[in-house]
Amino acid sequence: MSEHRRPVTIVVPVYDDLPGLERCIEALLDTVDFERDRVLLANDVGPNVDAVERRLLELVGEHPGFEYVRNEANLGFVGNCNRAVLELDQTGNDVLLLNSDTVPMPGFLDEMTAVLGSDDTIGVVCARSDNATIASYPFARRNPRSTIAPRRTRELHGRTKYLLPRFTVAPVAMGFCFLIRREMVDRFGLFDEVFSPGYGEENDFCLRINEHGFTAVLANRALVLHAGSTSFSGDRGPSLRLEHERILLERYPFYAGALALFLARYRDAVDVFADTFLPDDDVVRVALHVPLDLSDEVLARVRAVLAAAPDHVVVTVVVSSKQIRRARQELPGVAIAVGGRPRQVFDIAVALGALTTFAQLSALNANAPRWLLVDPVAQDARWAHAVENHRASALDRLLRRYENRSTAWTGAADLVRLVEVVAETEIDPSALRARWQAVTDIAEATGLLVHRSTVSFRRLTALSLGARNPRIVARLRAVTGRRGA
Repeated sequence: MSEHRRPVTIVVPVYDDLPGLERCIEALLDTVDFERDRVLLANDVGPNVDAVERRLLELVGEHPGFEYVRNEANLGFVGNCNRAVLELDQTGNDVLLLNSDTVPMPGFLDEMTAVLGSDDTIGVVCARSDNATIASYPFARRNPRSTIAPRRTRELHGRTKYLLPRFTVAPVAMGFCFLIRREMVDRFGLFDEVFSPGYGEENDFCLRINEHGFTAVLANRALVLHAGSTSFSGDRGPSLRLEHERILLERYPFYAGALALFLARYRDAVDVFADTFLPDDDVVRVALHVPLDLSDEVLARVRAVLAAAPDHVVVTVVVSSKQIRRARQELPGVAIAVGGRPRQVFDIAVALGALTTFAQLSALNANAPRWLLVDPVAQDARWAHAVENHRASALDRLLRRYENRSTAWTGAADLVRLVEVVAETEIDPSALRARWQAVTDIAEATGLLVHRSTVSFRRLTALSLGARNPRIVARLRAVTGRRGA
């Protein structure tokens, strides 16, 4: 770590949640270099303000690296942060806004400041976490019904962080751990009070500075655990989220498209498939892709594979949207998915027959780091066949470039055994990265992946109505396809 990097003021906004706050302070005492950096505890007069204050003062005592301030009245998260950064901290330091329900891991601040100092156009840096939407690690899970335990994130991050690029450019950084270059504050202020008391303010800040050429990035090798927001109970939290999302989309109509573009393009392939690099169980999770012609023969093969798969081989049948109705009718009780799922990854994707469209190839790319091809396109010397099948042949050449294995169909039992063998194959990060980028480039260049720069009036209206009637929030999210920021 450079001895010449800028010092940091760590601002911890305090409201309630004393147990979480205790864990955060204890972690800071263990991880911060107080000869260089300082901590400002900003107490925003929560419901148990006196008890919180007593305990805070017990924890930090006369420690010279801590400063404690109590507001005269509750300002809300946005107001509390603005006061702490714009009024109370007069050091000129860079600023780290750190939620009180976080537990920073050793070395987090050195890594984040190193990233911030690596490029003058980086305005904001946030860490990776077990619970931080697009900064979560892993973001996509092998088992989407599972929850990510802090221990799992720590182990996976420790084993894979050096396979990742040091940082990833993102549309926004997450506010739970938000390191800001002081120049950004001096030039652009901090949070817009329209987002008071909270939700969306950090996204607005990132998008605002980006209009002036500055970026937000994820520091992939820094880890900060995060319990998650408990600030707003009942309907208030969902109402604020929807209302503030509406404001963001009105100000930045490209915002939803930017998030989609980030998920499809800007993440590193190791990040996309991180959960498969160190499985947390003995299950082999398989995405079984079927041809566009869902013939009786194909369905028979699918049923045979499902019957032959032992308990530790879990198969999800992947179909196109046009096939979903028939697939559900013909395969009752079977796990079926449409195309790629951004929040689920598999250990291996099996193409059960020739792929004939780029959409199928793109779904295969999104599903798993390993590919197994069954009965791929047959090579034929006759020009009549070559002309008729030229598109499938071109796709086949792409598939062969990145496949792990191809085989002819010799029966379900043989295929399941081969699946288990290929699933044990070590993932090559360089080859995976090349495959991910090549397929995604083609998908975007050909218009298969389109990231819109505008927002529909229908969506804005839905968000506005939802903010006034939080009981329909879940339904609105399903309708608008919201995945979170």
